[in-house]
Amino acid sequence: MTKKFIIYSTPFFFLFGALSLFEPHIYRTVFASTSVDRLSGKDFTIIAHKGASGLAPENTMAAFKKALELNVDQIEMDARHTADEEIIIFHDQRLDRIARDTLGNRITGDVHNYTLQEIKQFDVGTWFDSQYKDERIPTLKEVLDLIDGQCKVLIEIKHMDHPHYHDFAEKLVEIVLQEKNGEDWIILQSYEPEYLDEVHELDPMIQTKALIVGEDSAPLLAFYIETRIHMGRAKESNRLKAINPHWETLSPRRVFQMHAKGYEVHAYPVNTRDDMIKMLNSGVDGIITDYPDIAIDLKKELMGMEI
Repeated sequence: MTKKFIIYSTPFFFLFGALSLFEPHIYRTVFASTSVDRLSGKDFTIIAHKGASGLAPENTMAAFKKALELNVDQIEMDARHTADEEIIIFHDQRLDRIARDTLGNRITGDVHNYTLQEIKQFDVGTWFDSQYKDERIPTLKEVLDLIDGQCKVLIEIKHMDHPHYHDFAEKLVEIVLQEKNGEDWIILQSYEPEYLDEVHELDPMIQTKALIVGEDSAPLLAFYIETRIHMGRAKESNRLKAINPHWETLSPRRVFQMHAKGYEVHAYPVNTRDDMIKMLNSGVDGIITDYPDIAIDLKKELMGMEI
C-alpha cells in the first residue's frame, strides 16, 4: 500500500511543488487585478529607486533632487568605496555602463580602483540624456547634506571581497552620525547580514533593513532560501522591521506570511502603473520604483477616492 501510495502520489507532489514555485508568476499573469476598486483610500510608502532614476541619471544629484521635488517618502541609493576609501554613491562594481570621460569615451574598470579625485572627473549623465552631461558621481556626504532629513534615506551597503571594505560599516555609521538626527531618517540595508550585524554592534540606534532576492538572483528559487536566512536572523535580533523582496517573487499569500511574522513588505523595482496596482492588491506596504511620479499620481488617486 505504501509503495502504491508513493507511486500514485508522486505526480501530485511534483505538481504542488511546481505550483508553489511559480505561484508569483501565476498570480501576476492570471489572477492579479489591475483594478483600483479595492484600493480606495490605500496609503503606501513610495521609495525612489536610485533617486528618481527613470527621470534622471541614477544615483546622481539630479535624480535625488527630482525625487525630493516629487515629495517621495524615501530615497534609495547605493554606497561604494573609492581607491582612497571615500564613500561614493554608485550602483555597479564597474564603471563601464554609465561613466564617460570628457571626450565621451567609456570608462572601464572597478570603482574601487579609482581615487575620489579621478572619479569626480567622470561624466555619469550623458548616457541617460545629453542635458545631464555635467552630472558627476556624488559622495555619500554630499547626498545626505542635500536631503537633510526631508525624507527617509535607504543606503544599500554593497558587498565586496576587497580590503577597502573591511571597515565599510564603521565608516557608514560615522557619516550617519554626522548628520543632524541621522539615526531618525537614515536606514542602512544590505543583502549581507554580517554588515547589518556590525552596524547594530556599532550603534544599535541606527535603523537597518534586510534585502532579499537580489537583481542577480534567480527570484523564484532564491526567495525560499533568502527569506529563510534573513527572516530567521530578523526574528533572532528583533530589529529588522521591514524587508524588500523583488516584486516578481510576491503573491498575496507570501505577503500575508511576511505580515504574519511582523514585517512590512516593500516590493522593488515596480515601474508601471498596472504592476504597482497588482502589488498593492497583493497587500504590499510600499513600492520601490524608478518612476516615483507614477506612484505619486496613483497614490493621490487612491487617497482621493471615496472610502
